[in-house]
Amino acid sequence: MRIFNLHDDIGKDLATRKESGKPLSFRRSHMNRLGKGEILTSAAACWFQGTESFEQMVEMITVTGEEIQKRSRLILSPDDLNEINTEPEFLLTVEGMCGIESNPKQKICQMYEMGVRMASLTWNETNRLGTGVDGDPARGLTKRGKKAIRIMNKIGMIIDVSHTNECTFWDILRVSKKPVIASHSNCRSLCNVSRNLTDQQIVALAEKGGIIGLNAFGRFISEDPKKIGARTLAKHARYIASIVGHEHIGCGFDFTDYLAGYETEQKHDLFCAKDAPNFLSALMEEGFTEEEIKDIAYRNAFRFFRENL
Repeated sequence: MRIFNLHDDIGKDLATRKESGKPLSFRRSHMNRLGKGEILTSAAACWFQGTESFEQMVEMITVTGEEIQKRSRLILSPDDLNEINTEPEFLLTVEGMCGIESNPKQKICQMYEMGVRMASLTWNETNRLGTGVDGDPARGLTKRGKKAIRIMNKIGMIIDVSHTNECTFWDILRVSKKPVIASHSNCRSLCNVSRNLTDQQIVALAEKGGIIGLNAFGRFISEDPKKIGARTLAKHARYIASIVGHEHIGCGFDFTDYLAGYETEQKHDLFCAKDAPNFLSALMEEGFTEEEIKDIAYRNAFRFFRENL
């Protein structure tokens, strides 16, 4: 069964390879990797940790977009969403917009012209737009951040709320006129870490028409290392479905096996792209029907982007 993965740090990997002089090998290192797990649509995220300049952002976005278009296809509009492709295709995304703190309108529009169709204002850090999960809990969106949200709404760039703190999350939901997405987050009720969503956040995001991509990174699945794996992540899906329905669930695996420093962290049965079908099997074990599993695997994400790009 095909899968749409809402978060994969492909841009970071390509930029790191280029900086170190290694071959980019996009087909071998990423298209083949995703194909083994039947991930035929993937968000290629350019990840910025909070210290990068806009020039550095542009460089990573450029490298990522060019590599994708040499070997595959960028999704730029609803018409580009293809449910019958047999090789991976990509949505270009940005994780953390630290570099656009000055002249946000010009820079957001430039990123859109470069192919970026989804972005978050922050990673874990505090910047001049908003506040990530490691920042002051009482600090939310800034005036610049609110302006950025309005610009993104106007041009059709999807807002990603994964990594924001709660205050910024609620500010974004108040300011945004369009649905938002949590591309790679789980349930805090099942795993009590700040990167996961509270029940109230899950309900509010669903009421606004958003979806949640479930994250396979071990520390966000369970606080008990023995319970980290596909079956426990499927329980996060069941929990969300019990609150707001399965229509608001997707996959946002956030695989890290190919990133330096993360190659062996919390290895389990949903650690890399080839393991992705294990999640679908776990959903079946958790009692989801075949049609519901197809929705979670890709149809909910396709619907969301068709309605909001």
